[in-house]
Amino acid sequence: MQKIIWDTIEIEINYVESFSASFEKSHDDKMSHIEIYSKEDLPITETGYKSIFILQSNLERWGGLEKYIIAELDHGAKNKDWQFKKESKRQLCLF
Repeated sequence: MQKIIWDTIEIEINYVESFSASFEKSHDDKMSHIEIYSKEDLPITETGYKSIFILQSNLERWGGLEKYIIAELDHGAKNKDWQFKKESKRQLCLF
């Protein structure tokens, strides 16, 4: 289990590089599985949990596991709903 901090949020990552032996027998690539856990909402999941299946070659193109996850989070953080949610946490809400 690997931990990263993104936008002050602690995130745990479970990574299995070679998830499916049967896939690898018929392809020239590995199917990787990433599980993301957080006690807080994230822009890519409202539950704090996300499961991602990705080809190892695609993960390498992104620069590795951590860079891929940060890119996904940064991309999701551009969403207007996430921006509103983040801003709402900073301000007192009377309703």
